[in-house]
Amino acid sequence: MAELTLAYEAKCHSIGVVGRSICNARNHHWVAENSGGEAVGAGEMFCASIAACAVNMVETIASTEQLALDSIEVNVAAYRDFDKPAGDISVYDQVRVDFRMWGVSDDDARFLVKTWKQR
Repeated sequence: MAELTLAYEAKCHSIGVVGRSICNARNHHWVAENSGGEAVGAGEMFCASIAACAVNMVETIASTEQLALDSIEVNVAAYRDFDKPAGDISVYDQVRVDFRMWGVSDDDARFLVKTWKQR
C-alpha cells in the first residue's frame, strides 16, 4: 500500500462545560457546542465543512476545465428521524447537498457536480 500523506487535521478538546468544546485547525480556534447553544454546533460544522468543500472544489474544477462559473452556493442539510428508536450511535438519516450555480449551462453544472461527487 502506498504511504499516505496527511492532508488535513483538526482537533477538539473538552473545556469542563458539558456540551462545549474548543476546536482548532492550524492556528485557528473556535468553540463548538451541542445544538441550541450560542456557538456553532458540531452538526452545523459538519454541514458547513461539506458545503465549503463543495464550493472550493467545484470552483477549482470549473477553473481547470475553463468553465465560466461566476458564482456558486451550496446548502447542506442533515436530517434525523426522532420518532425511530435510538440506536447505539447517533447518525443522520439523510444529508442533502443542494447546488446553485451562475454563469454555466445546466449541462456544465451537472458535469461539475458529478465530478465533485467522484472526487
